[in-house]
Amino acid sequence: MAAACVAAVTGCSASAAANPPDLALPLDAYSLGAKDRAQVIRARFMLMEECMRHMGLDFRLPAVEPVTDLRNVDLLGWLDPRQAAKSGYVQAGRSPDEMTGIPSYSVTDDEFYVLEGKVRRYHGRTVPPGGCMAKADALLNRGARGVTPADAGKRFDEDEVPRFVDSAADLAYKDPRIAAAEREWSDCMRSEGFDYRSTVHAVGDRRWAATVNDDSIGHTPKPRGTRPEIDTAVADARCRAETGYTDVRREVVAEAENRIIGRNRARLDVIRSLNQARLANSAKVLDGTLTLSW
Repeated sequence: MAAACVAAVTGCSASAAANPPDLALPLDAYSLGAKDRAQVIRARFMLMEECMRHMGLDFRLPAVEPVTDLRNVDLLGWLDPRQAAKSGYVQAGRSPDEMTGIPSYSVTDDEFYVLEGKVRRYHGRTVPPGGCMAKADALLNRGARGVTPADAGKRFDEDEVPRFVDSAADLAYKDPRIAAAEREWSDCMRSEGFDYRSTVHAVGDRRWAATVNDDSIGHTPKPRGTRPEIDTAVADARCRAETGYTDVRREVVAEAENRIIGRNRARLDVIRSLNQARLANSAKVLDGTLTLSW
């Protein structure tokens, strides 16, 4: 058995081909940007490899490079007009590692047990509590201000901020301003000759969008980037821009995120402190001035 270690992310609906509008949101302050995130991941991988070698495993992780950071594109419903004109809703794809900066990798059973700390000893050597991942993170978390030893000593939860983002999105999508923006967009599309109730219905038109039935054996994939799809996507992008669709979503989502921040400020401050420590310590790891101790 091999355990696949892949970051979980949502799908993407826009490419980096055109400059998007302001997509910044309040919860972004509690996550590292693409460049800093890549630095931390490189250091983390280096420490994990060092720990695994100490345990007698020649384990190598993939290279890490900064990626284009459009993390709020889907949340705010921005559609790249140039990409729409080129291929409709077939956007330049970003794989999970391209969206998060965390490359996917596979491990053997033994590697998984030691990385995750599923065994106490391996070939006569004591496995660090929580495994090599936890040991790497404990070093990167060292010195974080206002953080309990329990928080500083455990593996960092990469999905914690995204869960707060999801909670804010749930609040935002109940706001009547979102529904009003969809209606205004729909009216604009109708004036262009397209009848859709919402942006979701346009993107998910069965003429080009994949459905459950499309996964059946022997099913021929639907043609993509056809003239009808491109025409629809171009009108869609134009109507989103003309009606201020993304601006409305950004206003509503930002308000929702601020409410979530108000309810969880103490925990988010811990996360920000951990991020600051990890960034500072990762630089020391990469220049060789901070190493694991045994």
